[in-house]
Amino acid sequence: MNMSKEFNNNTIRGPINAFIFKILSGYLDRLFGSAKRVLFKGHPETIVEIGPGTGANMRYLKKGTRLIAIEPNIYMHNNLKKSADRYGIDLEIKSLMGEAIDLPDASYDFVVSTLVLCSVHDPLQCLQQIKRILKPSGVFVFIEHVRARENSVLAFIQNLIHKPWHWFFEGCHTNRDTKQLLESIGFTKLELESYNLYSPFIPIIPQVRGRAIK
Repeated sequence: MNMSKEFNNNTIRGPINAFIFKILSGYLDRLFGSAKRVLFKGHPETIVEIGPGTGANMRYLKKGTRLIAIEPNIYMHNNLKKSADRYGIDLEIKSLMGEAIDLPDASYDFVVSTLVLCSVHDPLQCLQQIKRILKPSGVFVFIEHVRARENSVLAFIQNLIHKPWHWFFEGCHTNRDTKQLLESIGFTKLELESYNLYSPFIPIIPQVRGRAIK
């Protein structure tokens, strides 16, 4: 799910990225489905999702949910609409960067971001925007890959492969310290679990998931 200013809507990478995420939808469900079902359980009628891509998370939402999709990659939009039709989601797409969300302050109870903060141009600003639009006691749920432990084999691989990965996956940073960013933003409560999710996508094995409450 791309949110990078540098790579957004590139006429080559944009369609490729949209195609890749569409064909990987089933596999990503096997990797993340159980965790997402827990995180999204009991969600409200309206949700804001940052970087929904082709709509992989819609299968975890209740039919009739209103989804405000902050998705700047226009090549994702067609598949987003198809996913909304398939799962009965009331979809509104906003072609905006995560750092510049045009939604009112303190207006939403539930914001979602999965595998997105790795690719935003300014993740701190994006998190500030998420916190801004949340109502008091609103919930931000997330799953993100993070920088591996210093001097580990995984850290070496992340640094080695960063440049080609960054180019091919439209600005994704393999070694971004997203855990530290989440801890620094000043949520009232942060429930964060660090873990390794082993898959063929070695650079994104170290991950965090959880809930942040405003």
